Amino acid sequence: MDWDARMRAALSAARGVAHLHAAHSLAHGNLKSSNLLLRPDPDATALSDYCLHQLFAPLSARPNAGGYRAPELVDARRPTFKSDVYSLGVLFLELLTGKSPGNASVDGDGAVDLPRWVQSVVREEWTAEVFDVELVRLGGSAEEEMVALLQVAMACVATAPDARPDTADVVKMIEEIGSGHGRTTTEESEDRSRGTPPAGTTP
Repeated sequence: MDWDARMRAALSAARGVAHLHAAHSLAHGNLKSSNLLLRPDPDATALSDYCLHQLFAPLSARPNAGGYRAPELVDARRPTFKSDVYSLGVLFLELLTGKSPGNASVDGDGAVDLPRWVQSVVREEWTAEVFDVELVRLGGSAEEEMVALLQVAMACVATAPDARPDTADVVKMIEEIGSGHGRTTTEESEDRSRGTPPAGTTP
């Protein structure tokens, strides 16, 4: 995936979760890259397996099992909006680094989870080391956008749930990152679905 495709995937995932939260007051509960269904039309991207957590027995209380789970979420059957935001952040980090959550790096203690690995690299100011080599090669001049999405991702994976942004704010931040490259905002997408012409045009 080139940079544009990864940005569209990040924005689509954020919009989908924000819709669940705002329109239906539902937490997704199982957000991960394999549940993000990409289609040729970026506005038709879909999220699957939402709200299935109530059907399964609780997983082990092992912290952050599976790589996407928020550290405060002991019982996977009781996700919150803020735990969804954490999972979104991990998904963004996966898009940026090309690394699988839960297996980002290996040291003497075994696998290091993706947010911790990124934090350790950024702390040493080795920002370029974070990004997927293939992404850097294909991204060209998009490094500023990559860093901006990295900042959004790190806000989403804050340890304290109250420090994480709401999904509506996440959508807005990602739209602002891509606004200079022809990506439509949520409002523009809704207008298009209603047949309303974009601002500044005539029917």
